[in-house]
Amino acid sequence: MKNFSLFFALVLFLGACQNKGSKQSNSEVKNEEPVLTTFSTVNDLLFNAEGQLDKTIKLTGVVTHTCKHSGKRCFLADADGDETIRVEAGGKINGFNRELIGSTITVTGVLKERRLTKEYIDQWEESLKEKAVEEDGTAENCTAENNNISKMRKWMKEHGKDYYSIFFMEGIDYDIVN
Repeated sequence: MKNFSLFFALVLFLGACQNKGSKQSNSEVKNEEPVLTTFSTVNDLLFNAEGQLDKTIKLTGVVTHTCKHSGKRCFLADADGDETIRVEAGGKINGFNRELIGSTITVTGVLKERRLTKEYIDQWEESLKEKAVEEDGTAENCTAENNNISKMRKWMKEHGKDYYSIFFMEGIDYDIVN
């Protein structure tokens, strides 16, 4: 009986050592860097944006603008320039130099969303009308802002949403491609 008890204790001890070893290998797997989704165009990212919210991604684009005073944000566009996305400086990015304009960069960052509600857009439109009346006595206002509001309303209708999404990235790091 003593031999059986010793044998049983030995089996338990060896089993515990094996479990401990497998736990270590699981933690080693957890320490690996996650695979990031990479987008080669702003349009591709915006098309897939809802599924990428609050995830770290990589995006390649052409810098069309950097904020002149602070350098804390830049705008990336596709080669054709039709779609843009704002990138906020953060992580290893202290700022974006004006010399980056026209360069292609790959940014690593977290995709975020700001929603403009229907009510907010209605109030914005109303304030534009009021401002125009105060300035020149008519209800006509800036064509560009009216066009933006129209585009937002069209997008909301096409997507069946009661808000307009503005996607942006909180930058972590970037590399110059060219």
